[in-house]
Amino acid sequence: MKRNDKQMLVLARSGCSLGVVILAGIIAVLLFKTRPETKTQDPKEPVIAVNLMQATHTNLTVNIETQGIVKPIRQVQISPQVSGKVIEMPRQLKAGELVKKDELLLKIDPVDYETRLAEAKASVARLEAGLELIRINETSNRKQLEMAERSRNLAKKDYERAKKLSEEGQAVSVAVVDSSEQAVTQAENQVLQLKQALAQVPGRLEETESELTASRARLEQSKRQLARTEIRAPFSGRILQTMVEEGEILQPGGILFEIADDSVLEIAVPVTASDLRNWIPFAEARGEDQGWFAPLAKVPVEIRWAESSKEVVWQGELDRIIRFDATTRTAMLAVRISGSNLVARNAGLPLTEGMFCQVTIPGKKLEDVIAIPRSAVTFDNKCYLSVDGVLKTVDVEIVRSQSEYAYISSGVEPGDRVITTRLVAPLEGVKLVEVGE
Repeated sequence: MKRNDKQMLVLARSGCSLGVVILAGIIAVLLFKTRPETKTQDPKEPVIAVNLMQATHTNLTVNIETQGIVKPIRQVQISPQVSGKVIEMPRQLKAGELVKKDELLLKIDPVDYETRLAEAKASVARLEAGLELIRINETSNRKQLEMAERSRNLAKKDYERAKKLSEEGQAVSVAVVDSSEQAVTQAENQVLQLKQALAQVPGRLEETESELTASRARLEQSKRQLARTEIRAPFSGRILQTMVEEGEILQPGGILFEIADDSVLEIAVPVTASDLRNWIPFAEARGEDQGWFAPLAKVPVEIRWAESSKEVVWQGELDRIIRFDATTRTAMLAVRISGSNLVARNAGLPLTEGMFCQVTIPGKKLEDVIAIPRSAVTFDNKCYLSVDGVLKTVDVEIVRSQSEYAYISSGVEPGDRVITTRLVAPLEGVKLVEVGE
């Protein structure tokens, strides 16, 4: 009996399992028959959305961007030219203070130099008087010589007449003849003495004039030395440093002050040899016998303070080529700023020594070129066009890149639709759709 019960239980379990399997099969058949029908689709052709611009001819003034540091064109060190004690300094000048032209900076004790000047003046006066006396004596001796020569001639005639009468036996005593002869001798001696005195005049004049010239030179030197006891500012400027105190004993050669002239400033800026050759404007052609560059055109130059968060702009002028560096293949150009241009036209700030500035030099003009964004040109000088709604790649020749644009002389024609969207390795001939259409 127990055995039959176990068999019945096994048969019941097997029947249940078979029923479940059959039920699952029926459900699977129903699901398969009622499933939605799947439709197959052909793959769509790729389309790229792009921004486009129409190419047009334009003219452009080429701007050369460079930079440099502002410096004054005049910066001098002032040294004493005479020795002595500093007895006066109107004010103790410090770095950064301004001085005016001819302002007294310091005074050296002038007593010794005043004494030398007085001695030199006395020497000149004495020699001038001596020279005048020689000339007066010369005039007097010439007049005396004329009179002595006339007296001598008369004495000769008297002597010859007395001698002739004596020889003819006339009543003329020997004493008369001797007296006449003696008068002639005396007259001759006087003439000779006057001639000798006049002969010495040129030598005395030359000697005295030489001494007078030397004395006058010493006088001028004394005047200069006395004037140099006062040291004045050579021009209006700014004190860079002061290295002297009142009461100090000075010797020629030491540095007392260093002054900079801020009325005219310069910026030395580098440009490449290519920019110099192709774009920098010259005022005239270089002469055939000239081994240096021709003068530059005096074009206005824009200057910006590179270290300012706000735009500060000054205007300068292209001045000259300072030098050409064979190692770096660059030319150093001078930009000069003066007058009212020393103050920024938009901010009121002065341009000062030491400022690091960006400089924009307007160069020659480009005509009939096509400007497209730099981002639209690949590293290997290609750009992409939209031709009949598909992409076309073209080679371009860039004559200048400036700001955010590349300027093209060939490869793109006016009217072409240039793709300005940056693309990475697009397929040639891919269809395009303009953004916004």
